[in-house]
Amino acid sequence: MKGGNYRKLYISDELDRLYAEYVWRLCEDGLDLAVDDIDGSYVFVNIAGGRRFAPLRPETSGAPGFDAARNEELLDAVPQGLRLLHYTRDSVPAEYLGSFGFYHGKIGNIHLDGLGTTMQNEFIFAIWRIVELGGRVPCAPLALLLRELAATSERLQRAAQPFKSVMDYTPAEWRTELSTTWVRRTQQLPNSNTLRTILAPLDRISKLLWFAYDTRPWWQREIWDLTMDPRIPRRPQEMLAQVAIHWHRLQPEWLRRGTMFYVKTQIEGGDLSWSSAHGRYDWLLPFGDFVVSRDLPGPQLTPDPERLRPLMLEFLADVRQAKSRTGKNKGKPRSVGSIASITAAVRGLYAFMNDFGPEAAVAVGDERWAGIGNEYLRFWRLGDIPRNTQKHRYDERHLISDANMAALAAHAHLLSSPRSSSGLEDEQAMRILLLMMKTGRRINEICMLDLDPIIAVEGPTPEGEQIAKLRYQQTKIDDAPNTILIDQEAIAIVAEQRRWLTEHFAEDITPKYLFVRAQSNLQGVHPYQAGQFRNQLRRLVALAGLTEPDGTALDLGKTHRFRHTKATSLINGGVPLHVVQRYMGHLSPEMTMHYAQTLDATAKAEFLRVRKITASGSQPGMATDDLYELMALDSRTDRVLPNGWCTLPPAKTCDKGNACLTCNLFVTDERFLGVHEGEIVALDQLIDRRQAAHQEHTGQPMSENHVWLTLRRREQRALKTIVDSLKKQPDGAPEPLRGAGAQSRIAADRHDKEDSQ
Repeated sequence: MKGGNYRKLYISDELDRLYAEYVWRLCEDGLDLAVDDIDGSYVFVNIAGGRRFAPLRPETSGAPGFDAARNEELLDAVPQGLRLLHYTRDSVPAEYLGSFGFYHGKIGNIHLDGLGTTMQNEFIFAIWRIVELGGRVPCAPLALLLRELAATSERLQRAAQPFKSVMDYTPAEWRTELSTTWVRRTQQLPNSNTLRTILAPLDRISKLLWFAYDTRPWWQREIWDLTMDPRIPRRPQEMLAQVAIHWHRLQPEWLRRGTMFYVKTQIEGGDLSWSSAHGRYDWLLPFGDFVVSRDLPGPQLTPDPERLRPLMLEFLADVRQAKSRTGKNKGKPRSVGSIASITAAVRGLYAFMNDFGPEAAVAVGDERWAGIGNEYLRFWRLGDIPRNTQKHRYDERHLISDANMAALAAHAHLLSSPRSSSGLEDEQAMRILLLMMKTGRRINEICMLDLDPIIAVEGPTPEGEQIAKLRYQQTKIDDAPNTILIDQEAIAIVAEQRRWLTEHFAEDITPKYLFVRAQSNLQGVHPYQAGQFRNQLRRLVALAGLTEPDGTALDLGKTHRFRHTKATSLINGGVPLHVVQRYMGHLSPEMTMHYAQTLDATAKAEFLRVRKITASGSQPGMATDDLYELMALDSRTDRVLPNGWCTLPPAKTCDKGNACLTCNLFVTDERFLGVHEGEIVALDQLIDRRQAAHQEHTGQPMSENHVWLTLRRREQRALKTIVDSLKKQPDGAPEPLRGAGAQSRIAADRHDKEDSQ
């Protein structure tokens, strides 16, 4: 037989043999369980591969397991009114009745009298914890489970295999025993849906009891779960997109224990938030896989210090060659950013152990962590790790066009419309969308708004208009602003959402958040999930048929696009940078400048707003739209001059040196008036100096026919013509002007030709 943890089931007849094979095929959905061998009258079933429930086994997780004294304490934690053996509509106190999913008649009544006292205490406690966490007790499935547990208890008593606690077996083992009881009683295989219905509450209750019996420090548990353990440090407002870290996936044990202490210390010191801690765990998983595949002996990785760097270069090569297992890049090589995150996590762990190795060794009971020297700070050198040089480049593709913003507003009602009308029946999602479009806040900042986020603004306001401040949760940048001004429309959206909450919660319930999770949240303590909102947006795009300019479906999976769009619209609308910085909640102007891209339409309008003239002082001989396209200011930097622009076609090259002022392809406008006036002064001074130098050197004044002075006189006349033309043009000229220095060049050339004749 293969190696593993096996459970031996007695086979009495062919029905049992078929049943065993059937049940373990059902267990292959994520538990990795299957029949390993059939030997005569016994079937050996490998139950060690169940990843989901492995941590619930005390011998694999280090958890203390069942404890009689702790069992008594569980009952003490339950309110007196819920310490019942029979949970019915009549017996459950009215204040808790909404947390029970009772059905008509006797269906769903929960009876615990078929269990021993120990298990009764456990189920009473588990029922209370479900209520306390804002969930709904699944009465009908739980009633079926208790019926099968009572029958299973009797069967095992007769077989001299008594048990006291739910914790005596893992959920996978209970699955076996309950299914065996079903077959013995009915003489037929259980329906798969019925089996799932019976076992679903068992998984939930096993997890609740595992946490209740495990009284170790929070960080020593194999599972860190924010909803189950209030001792875990967290920010006052923590978005629970990922509420649990399942450390048992990180192997081997010495790496897992050391990393748990490292991350715990970082969290307690405020150096890591919960979401960052989850990311640190994710990025260390590849390192754990490498350690296991190479069978490395411990934290020192290799007994030979000379071998350390080559070994870590092998790990780096593996990371580069491995393909992503999940996400949009699944099946593709890891990105430069992912490689950088993985290596940073490994370096961070060993840098921490270099400083706090002895302390970690005592905490995790492994002295090997105390021997991390300075050589572990130099795994990789500069140049070994590819640098993530990609910068934030928010071009117009990251923005939502005005047309699509209008379409979103027009179709937002589909989010709240009932399903019978082809809607999504999610009023909260509609109001979240409208607030994001109006304010540009991050999705988590909207989802985690307090129940009453409005702050009244005193003082004069525009006639007929109401304004207020919206207080949001600054979930990303510490000490950054957390309020913005909002208008009457946004105030109305908040008021409508508050009205919706009063209709959906009992009078004695005060939700914590303005937008709340729809399921397992009877107390309103959990906010609306950002992931759920993104899913609703994708459905809305499909329903409304919204598309990008290239015809593809409008991509709203990255809700930050709303923020990009809002910031860019403010900047292009002329709002001062410091005001935009305050509105976006940034600490520095540099952060705001990420969004300071100028839309093509805005750049074009600004370009055309200012009058243009050519070197001859006249209007350019082309339409202003064509002139703008020709210049292509964002990409044709070779045509941008310090005092104007060159309109030479791209396919041609200039052979006139710096004779721009007298060239008929030179264009300028009133923005450069001061530059040209300065050029006149500088040119006059230059001519005076050169004439004085010539007089001193030759004893003769410089002739007006001198070739250098002739060219400078042309430039003087050209500049004077340009300045006079710009000053004389009336306001609101319909077209840019053409002309200035070209006439001085033409006149001079004509004069030279006449002299030569």
